[in-house]
Amino acid sequence: MKRILTLIIISVALLLYMGGSSFSEDASGTKAPAVQGEGKSAGTTAGDKNTSNGTKKDEIKKLEEKVEATKEIIKNKENTVDVARIEVEKALAEKEDIEKTAKLKGEAAALTKKEAELTKKEAKDTENKELLKKARELEKEAKRLEKEAELYYKKLGVVESKAQIALEGVATKETNVQSLKKALESLEREKSERRSLSEKLLETLKIIAIGIFFILFLNVAIKSFEKLSFRSHVAGEREIVLRIKTFGKILYWLLAVFALLMVVYAILEVFGISVAPLLAGAGVIGLAFGFGGQYLIRDVINGFFILVEGQYRIDDVIKVGEYSGLVEDVNLRTTTLRDLEGRAIIIPNGEIKTVVNFTKEYAQALFDIGIAYKEDVDRVIGVIKDIGKGMRQDPYFGRLILDDLEMFGVDNFTDSAVIIKFRIKTLPIRQWEVSREFKRRLKNRFDELGIEIPFPHRKIYWQEDGGRPRKGQQKP
Repeated sequence: MKRILTLIIISVALLLYMGGSSFSEDASGTKAPAVQGEGKSAGTTAGDKNTSNGTKKDEIKKLEEKVEATKEIIKNKENTVDVARIEVEKALAEKEDIEKTAKLKGEAAALTKKEAELTKKEAKDTENKELLKKARELEKEAKRLEKEAELYYKKLGVVESKAQIALEGVATKETNVQSLKKALESLEREKSERRSLSEKLLETLKIIAIGIFFILFLNVAIKSFEKLSFRSHVAGEREIVLRIKTFGKILYWLLAVFALLMVVYAILEVFGISVAPLLAGAGVIGLAFGFGGQYLIRDVINGFFILVEGQYRIDDVIKVGEYSGLVEDVNLRTTTLRDLEGRAIIIPNGEIKTVVNFTKEYAQALFDIGIAYKEDVDRVIGVIKDIGKGMRQDPYFGRLILDDLEMFGVDNFTDSAVIIKFRIKTLPIRQWEVSREFKRRLKNRFDELGIEIPFPHRKIYWQEDGGRPRKGQQKP
């Protein structure tokens, strides 16, 4: 409700501001009628002032048109630079291929020529006409390969010239783009200088109001969507609801940061401050703090995989190292837990190595019930199963339990008790509620049936005549 009221207040304030600014523009741009009794000079002065204001607004409007036109030209020039760069890359790739082919042809020609010389020498030594014929064929092949290599080298020179021309064209185009960007900065600076300080402040307030409105609207929209998505307590639907709720938080965080950056950018533009040098400075600062930023990058990357893989979501109960609690908030950098004492535990995502999720998809209420050695185990197991059936038939707890009680049987023998182990499958985060209710019913039922739940104690025996122990004396 508070968010909705805040949103309404911001909207009304924004509408009033827009109406007030338009009213002030009409008042400044319209000639005020002369009051009776005032001289002609006063009316002339007011008219000159209004004319001056109108001329100033016209000049600002023309400058804005020039700025937009220059931005469009810069955009087109940058597109041509991108096309020219692609042509350069193609020319360089073609040059590399031709150079490689020419080199291979030259090496093949040299090898063939050498083979021809050896064959020719062998033919003279042995006076073998077949070898002599083969040597002549190899010489012809070597000459053909040499001619092909020469042709490729000539072609390589042409392609190199083409690549050089393309590189020079890219450099020229980039120089033109830089010149246009400097001209754009000059125009924006001139436009900013022509506007009065009050106009700049009003424009800044308007931008801030729009930013606040957007963030509040985004928050209300995401909260409303989360409420609409929560339809029932079914396990499968709960998984979807928790995922939607978690990603809603992340979406709000990202869009809020984006809106804040856009507001800062717009305010800097109003005051004629160029953003490009600031971005360059931010890059230098980021490089300087690179070693410290590696921890932030690690947190963000690990947080991204936590969210994508669905390791845990908001309203899950998890344990990370020695800390455990309800996931209250999760973003790309940190995870916030809330323990039973109400303490908020903030853990960087980069520090999370192993996660124990107690509430993913379903849960198990696990029981280790101790009974006295004198009790009938089968009878006690039957009583426990009856209580489990009663819980499943309960109108409230029946919705929280997903399956019948699973009995494991006698699990251990301790000093004073026989341990019976069993479990009940429940909805996520409902295992503790089911466990507490089951233990309450179990205690009351055991009391009704006289089944002893033992506590640590010691029985002392003493020996009677004949070797039998007597009460009151410890058996040796």
